[in-house]
Amino acid sequence: MFFHSWADVARTVVATAVTFALVVVILRVVGAQAIAQMSGYDMVATVTFGSIVATVAVTRGVSVAAGIAALVTLIALQELMRYAQSRWLPAHHAVREPPLVVLWEGQLLEDRLRARRISGDEVRAAVRKMGLASLADVRAVVLENDGEWSVVPRSAPPGDDSAFFGLPIPGWPGNSRSDEGDQAIPTDPRRLP
Repeated sequence: MFFHSWADVARTVVATAVTFALVVVILRVVGAQAIAQMSGYDMVATVTFGSIVATVAVTRGVSVAAGIAALVTLIALQELMRYAQSRWLPAHHAVREPPLVVLWEGQLLEDRLRARRISGDEVRAAVRKMGLASLADVRAVVLENDGEWSVVPRSAPPGDDSAFFGLPIPGWPGNSRSDEGDQAIPTDPRRLP
């Protein structure tokens, strides 16, 4: 149970070293962007990737060559999906949830909070992290597709609002393909929870 043989230990060391080196090479080739901001899809790919690495390192019945084949296949599939997402909007939306405006012009949007099961407290926390004391000081809070919050203060210099293109925004019909009758119902800023 604690020790089988030095050959098993050597196999684990070699398999781990080879797999680690391959992971470093793969990340160098595909770039850090592949893991920089992780969506749910990226998380699944990362967990699968880690599972393969661990299996190769400690499972005697799995050869290093089989592990390498699995890693290369997974990375190839991930890169193919990234390519499709960058060129075909339906592929992008198939694997990533679109960003969602949950606060606009200082008003929490009740229907959107309920649709994604988000509490007002989560939005207020994002606003506080930006150093703002009032929702009235905020133009928009967006829940991005990687789960991060973007907070745009009202004090931001005026511009062309191009960062909002593609988002379903109250009073901007047609700005987004997903703006199919979103009511964008404002709610009380003191909404609990």
